[in-house]
Amino acid sequence: MYCGLADIRATVPENDLVQLTDDAMPPVAVNQVNVDRAITDAGELIDGYLRGRYTLPLSPVPGLINTLAADVAIYRLYARRIKLTPPEGVTERYKNAQKLLEQIQSGKISLGAENTGGGVTPETGGPQFTAPDRVFSRDTLGDY
Repeated sequence: MYCGLADIRATVPENDLVQLTDDAMPPVAVNQVNVDRAITDAGELIDGYLRGRYTLPLSPVPGLINTLAADVAIYRLYARRIKLTPPEGVTERYKNAQKLLEQIQSGKISLGAENTGGGVTPETGGPQFTAPDRVFSRDTLGDY
């Protein structure tokens, strides 16, 4: 896990956290099982982006990854409530987390952790294509 309940509590007010996690009517307390599920989902998403570039799981957890995991987990908690639209700030933080993860994956941002050397880097480049020489060109078709 790249974040914990304390990281989520630092952002989400306690009353909102109870409403998002407790399925009892009326909600009484934070349901740790639902929080852990959101945190696990966030970790799996992050690992999906970082797999092949870094040795997983990251240990120690870089501060940026901790923040991104909390943002994704909070979004996942709101997503549990189908009829509840996440606040704009929560959605923005989730989208920003995805963009940052894409930049980490592509190597534009480094975590400062040990890099496994996998993935596409500027030195290895992307896919390369080769083809045979052209049969018809401007010169060979010039008389037509």
